[in-house]
Amino acid sequence: MLKKLSVILTVLLSGCLSLPAQSAADEKCFSEADWNWRELGKGAQVGYAQLPLFGSVQSISVVRYPMRKLRTFIANDSAAAADSTEALAKRYRALAAINGSYFNVQTLYPVTFVKDDGKQEGWTTPRELFRTDGMLAIKKGRRLLICASDTLSYLSFSKGCREAMAAGPVLLKEGREAREQWPGKDKFYDRRHPRTVIGTTTDGWAYLIVIDGRFPGQGIGTTIPETAEIARMFGLSDALNLDGGGSSVLWTRKYGVISNPYDNRRFDLYGQRIVPNIIYIR
Repeated sequence: MLKKLSVILTVLLSGCLSLPAQSAADEKCFSEADWNWRELGKGAQVGYAQLPLFGSVQSISVVRYPMRKLRTFIANDSAAAADSTEALAKRYRALAAINGSYFNVQTLYPVTFVKDDGKQEGWTTPRELFRTDGMLAIKKGRRLLICASDTLSYLSFSKGCREAMAAGPVLLKEGREAREQWPGKDKFYDRRHPRTVIGTTTDGWAYLIVIDGRFPGQGIGTTIPETAEIARMFGLSDALNLDGGGSSVLWTRKYGVISNPYDNRRFDLYGQRIVPNIIYIR
């Protein structure tokens, strides 16, 4: 009997000790990764790394830039003018861009609140409320505000902003996970997918992040809690999840597509999806 108890305790203790060890290993791997940072101009940089995280292989692309030197914009085009993130970014002479928020893939019309150039061009539908709990608002082109927000507060939160976009979930607020517990047994939250994130630091930097996904052994993607953890490891204070899956793309004027978009089911640079809106810098 004592021998059995000893074995059980040993197993339980080893399991408990392995959890923080794995987290420490992830932190170490992330901090020591070679991101191959390259200059984009005006202080902006682009980086990419493929690294082991969360017991899987992750493929992560990122642009970071000082908000005081570059302006951030939201562009939402009509369904007839919708195009790839790359094409839309070139249309607006962007320095770098990522895909925007959720939309109807048949109609190419946004299904979240979008305000572009002072005009409201979308509203969050009831079907999106399970994940759309936040908003990105751009103050005078240079200050990015990320806030928990519902449909009742969209207009007040975006007042005075020429551009704003609802998305979600909010991942981080003041450096901590925005929720104490994420929804379980939900394929959006607890399954690994490609993800797109925008976030800010307390010292005036903004980050555009794309995590590739659905490529076993090359870039499996992340759950929402894992996405929040990556945002935290980048040092973000506030972070917002945007549309993911086949929509996730990071593009730069100097180097083209940096991420590996999923829509062609190949781990390459060419599988971009047609989208109605983007977030870009210039």
